[in-house]
Amino acid sequence: MKVLAFAVSMLFHPLLLPLYVLFITFNTGTVFTYIPAYTQNMSYLLTLLGVTLIPLLCLPLLKWLGLIEGYRLVQKQDRVFPVLVTIVGAFIVFYFSRNLPYSNIVRQFYLIMVIMLSGFMIVTIRWKISMHMTAIGALCGFVFILGMKYLGDVINLLPLLILASGLVASARLYLKQHTPAQVYVGYIYGAAAVVAIMY
Repeated sequence: MKVLAFAVSMLFHPLLLPLYVLFITFNTGTVFTYIPAYTQNMSYLLTLLGVTLIPLLCLPLLKWLGLIEGYRLVQKQDRVFPVLVTIVGAFIVFYFSRNLPYSNIVRQFYLIMVIMLSGFMIVTIRWKISMHMTAIGALCGFVFILGMKYLGDVINLLPLLILASGLVASARLYLKQHTPAQVYVGYIYGAAAVVAIMY
């Protein structure tokens, strides 16, 4: 059971969810499906570099500098600097995507990500909330907006993501990484922030 909980946590890791957001954006029948392939591919590449690889590659440096205790970021204070690095990475992607044709939705997504992560970091200084649940809550909120505002074909996807959110929450609780309050607040914060900003 522990292996399954760990696998669910890895599959829905916060560093991977921006890639899922792009895939859903480009494949749910909205106007964004018709964004040129070049822009789509460059968006994937910039995302992979900016908000997946840069934060991962910075972890050994942060540990060497004594800014984090370990790579699992168990303590709330361990999360502040990695989140700050991710904010910088998201802003870099936001900046470099400005020259991509028809990339407004991608740039909007990264601006939302910078705002959300900034709020998350401020809360984390005082209280630990679930980064996994914040990320999947944001994904659910984003998919909801794709369906409501952009008429995306998400009627089957959204229930699956809500079910996945339950699995992630159960996994985080089973692994004793969070309390129920930290899980619920993370999910509500992620979903509500995206819906409020985008709607």
